[in-house]
Amino acid sequence: MSENNGLTPSQTGDNFKIVYSPGSTKYYVPICNPAVKPFINQRFANLKLAIEFYRTYAANSGFDSRLGTTKHAPDGSIMWKYVLCNRQGEKKTNQPSGSSEVPDRKLKKRRVTVRQGCNAHIALRISSGGTYVVKHFEEQHTHELCSERYRMFMKNNRNMDAGHQHFLMNCAKVNVGATKSYRMYKEAVGGYENIGCTSVEFKNFSRDLRAFVSGVDAQILTENLFKKRETSPAFYFAFDVDEKDQLSRLFWADPICRRNFAAFGDIVSLDATYSMNRYNLVFTPFTGIDNHKRIVTFGAGLLSREDVDSYAWLLEKFEDCMGRCPRLIMTDQDPGLKIAIERVLTDTRHRLCMWHIMKKIPDKMPPKLKKNDAGFRQKFDSLVWDEFIEPDHFEKQWANIMTEFGLTDDAWFTSMYIARSSWIPAYFRDFPFSSLLKTSSVSESVNSYFGKFLKKTSNLVQFFMEYENAIEAQRHAQDSLNARNSLSSPDLKTPLRFEKHARDIYTTRIFLETQDEIHNACFKCRILSVENNGISRAYKVHDGISREFDVVFDGTDNSYVCSCKKFTRLGMLCSHIFMLFKDLNVDSIPDKYIQNRWTKLATLRASVDFGMDQNMATVARDECKLAMSRIYSVFYSSVGLIDGNAEKMNSYLESITELRDSISNQDSSSTNVSAKRNLFLQHFNVDSLPEDATIRNPAPAKNKGSGRRIKSSKEIAIESSNKPLRLCRKCNQKTNHDSRNCPNVADESE
Repeated sequence: MSENNGLTPSQTGDNFKIVYSPGSTKYYVPICNPAVKPFINQRFANLKLAIEFYRTYAANSGFDSRLGTTKHAPDGSIMWKYVLCNRQGEKKTNQPSGSSEVPDRKLKKRRVTVRQGCNAHIALRISSGGTYVVKHFEEQHTHELCSERYRMFMKNNRNMDAGHQHFLMNCAKVNVGATKSYRMYKEAVGGYENIGCTSVEFKNFSRDLRAFVSGVDAQILTENLFKKRETSPAFYFAFDVDEKDQLSRLFWADPICRRNFAAFGDIVSLDATYSMNRYNLVFTPFTGIDNHKRIVTFGAGLLSREDVDSYAWLLEKFEDCMGRCPRLIMTDQDPGLKIAIERVLTDTRHRLCMWHIMKKIPDKMPPKLKKNDAGFRQKFDSLVWDEFIEPDHFEKQWANIMTEFGLTDDAWFTSMYIARSSWIPAYFRDFPFSSLLKTSSVSESVNSYFGKFLKKTSNLVQFFMEYENAIEAQRHAQDSLNARNSLSSPDLKTPLRFEKHARDIYTTRIFLETQDEIHNACFKCRILSVENNGISRAYKVHDGISREFDVVFDGTDNSYVCSCKKFTRLGMLCSHIFMLFKDLNVDSIPDKYIQNRWTKLATLRASVDFGMDQNMATVARDECKLAMSRIYSVFYSSVGLIDGNAEKMNSYLESITELRDSISNQDSSSTNVSAKRNLFLQHFNVDSLPEDATIRNPAPAKNKGSGRRIKSSKEIAIESSNKPLRLCRKCNQKTNHDSRNCPNVADESE
């Protein structure tokens, strides 16, 4: 159509000019770069390029576009295609024309409309050779066009490209939600105006990602586990389904988990964790302590029920995977788990974690004792936590405390005394490494750690990806500590040779604790008496604080035994034995007192014992993912090199833009839908979605950890005291009630 078409120009804005028709109708005509403006008889190689060209024109002009009418030829090809301004047409209403009555129906959210009867459009007609030609072009709009500042909110300018999608999926792997990912992306690109979409698109994409495998995520997860076992034969997993073919039990452990158990699996902690997936399956990680005294994971399971059979199945698979039972396993007071351990782990000692028990003390104390405990907690805590007393001494002191504070007939304290051999340290003094896991601080640390990675809204495939990221981070931290051991050494505090020997064999964390013991042996401990029996000697050593210990050296086998039993409880020598080393001029720690689990080479030696090499324990990574990682690395390093140099940055931008456009033109046949689908398949590590799932998704579990937690009276009182007072509009007082439950109003009504 012509430039003026009988219209009279009136004024010009920043990106448009206003013209009036002979009937004084106002129209807005975009002002834009002529290179992006369509014209009559303009020809395009295909329909997709034509539509994209008009969208680019709309984005540069300040309006959104949408697809309109399509007319097909007899052979099915598209003969006519209309692309419209997004504000074309009028909003449809259900109310009859001319009616002023408000319909009697539920109130709905009041929404705005974009429809304003605009007639701006482009009409494309197929031509010879399958090309498309512009036959009609209406550029006048009945509405004001969007200014440059607000164009970032236009629909045409809100597109999640592959860069956005990869960024959001990577954030999802580390438990970063869509909203926070959007803010992070804004910082990466320099501002909201440079993002290219809004937080709504991020949220919608995250929703679509979760929904993509909805209904088949249990099938996909098991297929991925089978692939892992094909790649690495040492990868172990087992699963079970219920009578409805729904996944009900799952256990897995990769080669590194199994190697870690071979090195550090003498003591294991098992604690159920809740709200870690959308099905409420109980997450049950098996954990321990490594040679840096850090948490290490041996394997994990998912259970739909917390009954005896489910726990027994889990423990059976764990034992089958590892080839042996742990010496000791620590759990909470779950009765079903206790029965399962007695049934399956017959050679394993079961210990209850003290933290769970001690946390209940304030609620189990009688009301009189709560008001004035008269030193009860101090006496009780010092008794139950004491690792240096024998069981008979503990029993006498317990009886004295119960009598003193009137708790002899208390049911709960009596039950805890009956179960004393399962949680009191005095009953574990002679058990190897019993002091490693005497509380559930390990379990609480595990729950907190995995809580940073796992989300309760995740499906099973996402859950496993988040779990693997958590394990990868855990092992990266372990590798960092191993590197620190090989690249640096702590300073020595004494000229003693056995201190240097300890530094050479132990990890830094263990050596620093050993060094403290050596330092105490030199500067705090003192020998009170020595009884020489030929080739044996009996020492009485004072620790420099308040206790005396008996230390015996037997020259027949060069053995040392201390009554504190630290070597038995922790596998580390005490200051009292180091006192004898110094007195007897010992140059190095005897081999019998070097526990492999505390040495720098603990995992290396264990991997040979377990029948695996390091290559077998390494999980193969996808070549595409490795290439993508290198691309990101090169990109960020390149940007860092040219940062601050505008000329180099512009040149770099032109180069990568040209390369991107070239790649885009080569892949012009793929649609956004197919590209998004392929990206989802790649993200979930599958070639295609299973058409017929033989393993169905589990039903949402209703377990003991589900629902709202029952709070103690103490916790409720603390929370109430911290709440700000509210102003009641009935009595005009600041209290803990409001007008809906004001007691004054209730009294008046009565």
